[in-house]
Amino acid sequence: MTTSALPLRHSGRMLIILALVFAAVVAYGFLGRVGPLPGRAGQPYLAAGGRLAVYFTTPELRYPDVPRNRVAPALERALLADIATARERIELASFEYNLASVAEALIRARARGVQVRLALDRESLHHPAMARWAGLLEEAGASVSWERSDGFLHSKFVILDRRVVWTGSWNVTVNDTYRNNNNLLRITAPQVVANYVAEFERMAAGRFGSRKAGATPYPLARLSGVTVATFFSPHEPVREHILDHLARTRRSIDVLAFSFTDDKIARALIDRHYLGVPVRVVFEARNANGSGSEYGRLRAAGLDVQRDGNCHTMHHKVMILDERVVITGSYNFTRRAEEVNDENLLIIDDPGLARAFAEEFTRVYRQARVPARCV
Repeated sequence: MTTSALPLRHSGRMLIILALVFAAVVAYGFLGRVGPLPGRAGQPYLAAGGRLAVYFTTPELRYPDVPRNRVAPALERALLADIATARERIELASFEYNLASVAEALIRARARGVQVRLALDRESLHHPAMARWAGLLEEAGASVSWERSDGFLHSKFVILDRRVVWTGSWNVTVNDTYRNNNNLLRITAPQVVANYVAEFERMAAGRFGSRKAGATPYPLARLSGVTVATFFSPHEPVREHILDHLARTRRSIDVLAFSFTDDKIARALIDRHYLGVPVRVVFEARNANGSGSEYGRLRAAGLDVQRDGNCHTMHHKVMILDERVVITGSYNFTRRAEEVNDENLLIIDDPGLARAFAEEFTRVYRQARVPARCV
């Protein structure tokens, strides 16, 4: 070995060390700006100074889903922790409901004197597990307001002590927790919580669907640079707000659609595509060729349209616009969501949150291109 080889070796090590230090600094700076890396199992993305967090089921889904091997995912654990700390009241609205852990947590809440009120879709009682779930809660002293019309109570949200609201595409079910792609937001912004309280009180008074009335108290909330718009159909127009945001989109549109039959929204996506905006849409596979589906129309227009590759259900109702605006909630892109069903929708303007949803879109899109092996 020559003496000149020693400095080269040391300089090589020094370069490696400097590279590692630089990578750590970059990572620290990134995490400091936008919160934990989104999409990692058990790691919610945080925004608005921690007043908004988003969880996704996708990173923790396992194929095949074997009940005896299930481990409670992060969103279930976090929601149960919130229920365990509630001291005064819990309000829950859901289209479907059979997740035993939540029923047990609500029963324990009743036992310690917490008021528990539910708003549930009556049609789901045709499923024995859901009838049993609701029955256990009624026996424990929870009050239930039932949606009895031809429309669905399709909203999904939980309010705890009038200080926290959970909402998204997630129903209180085994499938939505352990099998289906879903998102769930935890929000502690008082104005947004107040909006959901007002909506629940309409349901508690027996007013559903077209019988609901009254404005949302804070339709637009501003949280540390993040704006959150809240809408409830059918007594408030929702589609027009989606169309307005689509019309202003210039760089990109990504869509995850459990059900998509709305001609006007489809037309808006096609218009953006013709103007050169990249548009990608992943449809839930079993609804892609359903009655009124926009799947074929969008494909024929040249958009990048995929069927999802989940072994079970891709249940999101999400749009990500220009890498900064997220549209999410219970609202499917359908006429019934606009005109008939009880629904909620959030439009959130925050680039960091949009990155979290973009990572979820990437996971679902990749699985659509290379479907999971289902057994």
